[in-house]
Amino acid sequence: MITRYRRRETLPVVGPAIAAELMDGLGEVGPHSHEFIEIVVVESGRADHETRSSRRSVRRGYCAVLRPGEWHSWRHCHDLRVWNIYLGTEVLQSALSWLRDTPECSSLISPPAPGRVTERALAGPALASVIDWLSAVPPRHPSDGISSSAQRVGLLTAALGEIAAAPELDESAAGLRPAPHLPTSIASTLRLLEHDVAHPWTLGELADRTHLSPSHLSRLFSQATGMAPITYLARLRAEHVAADLINGDDPIAEIGGRYGWPDPNYLSRRFRHVFGISPRAYRRRYGQAASPRP
Repeated sequence: MITRYRRRETLPVVGPAIAAELMDGLGEVGPHSHEFIEIVVVESGRADHETRSSRRSVRRGYCAVLRPGEWHSWRHCHDLRVWNIYLGTEVLQSALSWLRDTPECSSLISPPAPGRVTERALAGPALASVIDWLSAVPPRHPSDGISSSAQRVGLLTAALGEIAAAPELDESAAGLRPAPHLPTSIASTLRLLEHDVAHPWTLGELADRTHLSPSHLSRLFSQATGMAPITYLARLRAEHVAADLINGDDPIAEIGGRYGWPDPNYLSRRFRHVFGISPRAYRRRYGQAASPRP
């Protein structure tokens, strides 16, 4: 079974849905999932980190980004200190909308392949800066809400910018970097899809909204994200469905209808394409677990 961590237990009640906390001396943590985006940064120690797409022995400077509905676990932990950054997906439309402005930032929160967890490598001054900024982030439930919310946004913006500039883990030795510019039209398309995942988007409508031809939009979007716009939309929908499957017992057809998939058969096919199993099997495997505080 996979433990589920919910927004109300992790994200602030007041202000933007962003937070950070240090897990000091982290011991073994079994598979668990989230209703939000989680970014982990290893400050020190070592452990085995497992996700649906990889299993690695990790050390200082390791970063991973878990999308909603994904799961991960920590095994064989030794003196492990891990920073967790929590982001509600809605902040990508507001306080952290800048994360859609370049390929580095966009790929940080939206990996180019369904089911792939983004992993990056921080080192040297960049890692030290990120740890300093995260250490200064105010608690989730401060007494001075406005001031603390502003500090959280500013400090986490700085930390996320540094993480976004770090190389992909498998590319760190070669020093590879993505292209330096994300077309405005593609950033707009990403925002449209993420803002309303239940809308029956078509390539033609997206092209009209971004003032491009369908073929040009499809080509630019694929170059920037590694997938077609409608494939990206399917992944967003599957993530929302996965979170609801874990966090409740509503009928699968009802959950699919919330996110633009009212046909249970079509829902099953599209969900399986992203997560590798059917919605029913996903719920049996990962749902119905208790939910302690992370």
